[in-house]
Amino acid sequence: MPKYFAKVSDEHVEHIREYIKRFTAHPFAGTPTGDVLADATSSEGKMIRPRLLMMVSEYGTCRRDVQERLYKLGAIVEMTHLASLIHDDIVDDAPFRRGKPSVQHKYGKSAAVYAGDFLMSRISYYLMLEGQNRSGMILSKAVEEMCAGEIGQAMCRYQEDVTIRQYLQNIHGKTVALFMACCRIGAMESGCSEKTITQLESFGECLGYMFQLRDDLLDFTTEQTVSGKNAHQDFREGIYTLPVLLAQKKPGGMEALHPFMEKSAAGTLTGRDICEMEGLVAELGGMTETWDLIHTYQKQAEMLLEALPSREVSSSLRKLIGKLGAV
Repeated sequence: MPKYFAKVSDEHVEHIREYIKRFTAHPFAGTPTGDVLADATSSEGKMIRPRLLMMVSEYGTCRRDVQERLYKLGAIVEMTHLASLIHDDIVDDAPFRRGKPSVQHKYGKSAAVYAGDFLMSRISYYLMLEGQNRSGMILSKAVEEMCAGEIGQAMCRYQEDVTIRQYLQNIHGKTVALFMACCRIGAMESGCSEKTITQLESFGECLGYMFQLRDDLLDFTTEQTVSGKNAHQDFREGIYTLPVLLAQKKPGGMEALHPFMEKSAAGTLTGRDICEMEGLVAELGGMTETWDLIHTYQKQAEMLLEALPSREVSSSLRKLIGKLGAV
């Protein structure tokens, strides 16, 4: 998890954490499902999405009047993210999440399924209880897109002819949609104009793409112990991220990478294969061109910020995208 998110809107985080505790209170203590919920809602997460929601709300005219409502929505957004992580781990059969044993690996798939479903039921309950219909609709649509992104990615596994357009559609659902929803909800609930809401939603889109593309580069720039996942786990599982797809499009790229994709599908990739594949992707420009796309989104985000009303938070958001765009 990028450290530069950790310092954003810290004054709001404890309030949001308290609502998470309240909204996820349960009678399952001492059971595997209770343990999954305890793990998932622990205080270790960086709370990127609720922090973003709170930051963009600074552009609204009535933010102070709806502070508690925003805290509650921040909690619900984070619960949505946590539920998606639990379900992703189950589908992926992932033994680790960010370098630590995944909840389904520690407590079993059944407990993880129950915990994820429990979180989703509480999300629906508290959205209705608080009368947050408009924000609930936005969040529900984002969850639909998240599911579509995961389904799309599953359909593309081990497919050597995956297009860059398909890849971008999949990560839009998996990652970008929830960033956009956080920005739209924060802006709308705090009384922003429709123009500002749309601008901030577009800013969230740029930020989401930057975040996911940078994450895709971790395999090519970071040791396993730092990134918190097995080196090139995506490639091993037939998920070909943008650096690989861009390298593949270069003259000779398909021929060079095809043997490694075949071994990926067969489950016979060795450590040496991974090193060779990584070197080829670098030589063919896959990493450099991924950075170029990150910087394209960075410029778009900066232009959107320039067009927004002047607020103190604009400086923090500008620094945020600057750090995401730093090589």
